[in-house]
Amino acid sequence: MPIEEHKALIQRFVAGFNQGDLSIIDETISRAFFNYRPAPGEETAPDVLNQLAGDLVAAFPDMKIAVDDFNDRGETLSFALTLSGTQKNELWGSPGSGKHATWTSTVTSRIRNGNFAFCWEDLPLPDVMATLRSIDMVPPPEDMDKPTKYPVSIPEFLLKLIFTGQVADLSCGHLDLIKVTEPTTDVCNDCLAAGDIWPALRMCLICGYVGCCDTSKNKHMKQHYEETGHPVFRSIRLQESWVWCYEDDVFLSGKILEQYK
Repeated sequence: MPIEEHKALIQRFVAGFNQGDLSIIDETISRAFFNYRPAPGEETAPDVLNQLAGDLVAAFPDMKIAVDDFNDRGETLSFALTLSGTQKNELWGSPGSGKHATWTSTVTSRIRNGNFAFCWEDLPLPDVMATLRSIDMVPPPEDMDKPTKYPVSIPEFLLKLIFTGQVADLSCGHLDLIKVTEPTTDVCNDCLAAGDIWPALRMCLICGYVGCCDTSKNKHMKQHYEETGHPVFRSIRLQESWVWCYEDDVFLSGKILEQYK
């Protein structure tokens, strides 16, 4: 597709979104992700983006998208994408803050079967956290080791993008060690013994040990890994089930646990 047609397709998407027409997602976004083609039965890019856009527009009724700084890279097109709006309603467990948020990132797009697939080039965790803090979804740095004020649960899709930069699961060489997938407790007993509190819980997928997360005061799950060599754990906070491997330093979708139950 010629570069001007590629740009026009992106601008058509932006215009439709800004007019409140979310059907533009199905009309312009490729079913495959930028670097990942979903297997049969898996969610497509429009499936994921419709859910994400619906959540954001419900929370930010005045949300708008702006694009500029287009850069032709031959088979791909990069541009700056800015999202802005005021959070008036609940988002992923966080009540409306009434605060305005603006977030800008560089995006790269490629054409797939007449529609476009895109990826974010820069999703540095500190920048994402700063945006979430601006609307009170994430506590300030000095309070990260305390329980959250609201039961905020960020979609796994976004967490995977933030931690890995892509939609497809990265490779992990320790999944064959998984023996336990469901917790038998909802507390960190080591913290309780010390009279401490924690913001979130993790469960070792090898022995079932439950400990506090890496932003907690004691970091008991990390201590468990260092003492036992058990590298793979899952989140058991709220409805989360995503998986992390300390050894390979990778984030994995909780759906992989189905095959080990």
